[in-house]
Amino acid sequence: SECSHRIAAHAGQGSMATAKRLVVVGGSGYVGSHIMRAALARGASVASVSRRGKPVASVSPPLDRAEWISADVQDSAALQNAMKGADAVISCLGAFGSNEFMRRVNGEQNEKIISAAAAGGVERFVYISAAPFGPIEKLIPGYFEGKRAAEAAVSKHFGDRGTVIQPGMVYGTRHVSKHVSIPLGIIGWPMSIFFQSSPVRGLANTLGRWGLLLVPPSSVEEVASTAVAAALGTNAENGGNSGAGGSQNAGQSGSAVALGWERIKQIAHSVEMSSVPAVTLFWDGGCPLCRREIGFYQRLDTKKRVRCPTRSPLLLLCLPSHLYQKSAKARYEFYFMT
Repeated sequence: SECSHRIAAHAGQGSMATAKRLVVVGGSGYVGSHIMRAALARGASVASVSRRGKPVASVSPPLDRAEWISADVQDSAALQNAMKGADAVISCLGAFGSNEFMRRVNGEQNEKIISAAAAGGVERFVYISAAPFGPIEKLIPGYFEGKRAAEAAVSKHFGDRGTVIQPGMVYGTRHVSKHVSIPLGIIGWPMSIFFQSSPVRGLANTLGRWGLLLVPPSSVEEVASTAVAAALGTNAENGGNSGAGGSQNAGQSGSAVALGWERIKQIAHSVEMSSVPAVTLFWDGGCPLCRREIGFYQRLDTKKRVRCPTRSPLLLLCLPSHLYQKSAKARYEFYFMT
């Protein structure tokens, strides 16, 4: 509208995390690559440790400033060398296969990683585990036995400086090759919304162990944000019980903090909101057309990224002239339209 020329926006970038060195075991994989990206966005120095080193470019988008280390987790010396100087280690190592294979990878190999990190003086350890799944655990016992053994190792070596993240299904777009992607979000996102609904949560609470099958899926971005927050020592200390999606062991001496689906979502949302620049949009409030237009944009702004206080034309005239230029209008359009 005509009054849009009198709109001024002011943005301030929130402070990034203090530069810390994070090592992500399995950082070239599906969840790991998202954790790498989230850590870099928080200003951390990030290194991935995996057998293949740098991921295939056609499968994982390039990450500037990331370090790619090729090392076998069976090689204790190479593993400790890769973790040298790390403030925190995040392990995404996990696999499916025979029960013996899953116990070895999910359990024994992660235990070696956890032990090496503790021996190297790493301050914090974060382990990407899995939510309790009740009857499903009897169908693939090796997978969950390995996961729980690794969780116990985190508590043993790191106590409450360790975090165990227990998502259900982790959805997102999984790139298999340059031309093949698996859009897990098509299934995962609707399931997450449905399983979070009050009727389903109520049903889950009445079904006992069978109710664990109704754990809401988490997005890969939520899991990544939560893992980085825990590694940096923020937002991971509070919670309820794991069955309710909270923190099973928080507050117990010597036990790692366990984060279920609900706390994953809460922490990820908190990280997202804290990293959004503060934006204020000034308008005079005297134009009925502008009032309707601003109301429309406010409804679009579901993340509440823009503040829209009503101001008089006199105040607008007193604002610095540079706020009326193209940059302000472009900034206004960006925050409302993206």
